Amino acid sequence: MPAVISVIITLAFILALFKLYKASTEKMNFFSKGFDYGFKHSEISALWQLAKKCGIEEPLSLYISENSVNRCISSVIEEAKQKGAEDSTQVQAFLEKLYKFKTRVILDKENKRGIESTKSLDANQKLSVILKGKGVFKSRILNNGTQLIILLPYQISKQSKRPEFLSESEWDGKEISVYFWRNGDAGYAFDTKVIGTGIFRSDKALFLMHSTKLDRTQKRQSIRCKCEIYAQMYIVQQGEKIEYDKVETAPGYKCLLEDISEDGAMIRIGGKGKANVRIKIQFEINGALVVMHGIIRAVEWNSQLGQSRIHFECTHIEKGMRNTVLAFVYNVIPPEQKEIHQAIEQASSEENQVQEETSTEENVQKENSSQ
Repeated sequence: MPAVISVIITLAFILALFKLYKASTEKMNFFSKGFDYGFKHSEISALWQLAKKCGIEEPLSLYISENSVNRCISSVIEEAKQKGAEDSTQVQAFLEKLYKFKTRVILDKENKRGIESTKSLDANQKLSVILKGKGVFKSRILNNGTQLIILLPYQISKQSKRPEFLSESEWDGKEISVYFWRNGDAGYAFDTKVIGTGIFRSDKALFLMHSTKLDRTQKRQSIRCKCEIYAQMYIVQQGEKIEYDKVETAPGYKCLLEDISEDGAMIRIGGKGKANVRIKIQFEINGALVVMHGIIRAVEWNSQLGQSRIHFECTHIEKGMRNTVLAFVYNVIPPEQKEIHQAIEQASSEENQVQEETSTEENVQKENSSQ
């Protein structure tokens, strides 16, 4: 008995040493990569803490994942806002570096050579599947051989929270669109045809044609739609304390919103605009007031018209007002675009839903086998 206890203690000690070594190596690699990107030691340390705070399991993914960067930027802004320090020189300088870093991450990702065929996909790769007229479904790869075999796609019922399936006949012979997020790489999409249905290792499955036409997809944080909304624009002066809940009663600069999303807008104004200026826009959607605070990221000047098109990035909008914008956007965009956006969002968020997916997978297998 003492010998068994001794072995257990030894194994636990080895495991602890391994975890310590792994954590130490991970941190060293993180700092080394941070220095390559031009961050100071204090800033890399802050990024490391942010990655942990934001629940990013692999902090190094911060250097290749736009989604991870966005989460960190949001965290910095929220924390600075709570401390009343969002306009401090230190916070603004750090945010500026983060935005430049985000641009570099996007460019690096776009320049990477991705996969070119579905034949290189691994088993258990999670998928989002669009069947036209039926919506967006979840699935995963069961086997990859002469055909791509996937689990019979399902949707989660809003009422029962259980998986729901269409009959195999509704899939057989249909053209479908498939979206997935490849860990450490990017999002992809391809169109294919269901060439058969059946059973694979006790699971109901679809048999798909392989594809060599894979498109890389960029996860968008919001859907943008065309519009014509007149608004008032107010310049936020340097050092001015921002009152997010303040509603302006005096008229501002008249402008026209040409497209809008929850995180920004394209704004047309008379005269020359200027980049990197903090502004506030105020307007109404279906009678509801919306106030957005943010920064002019880029300006397109048309000398013939004497007008500018401003690329506005929203850095703050109240939750209720965001919902007003989202309701407007989702009522305007075509159903096909909603499905594509939903599929991309669903595919790219799978990595953050491991626990939820584990329990869901058990239900899927039960439901799948019982049908």
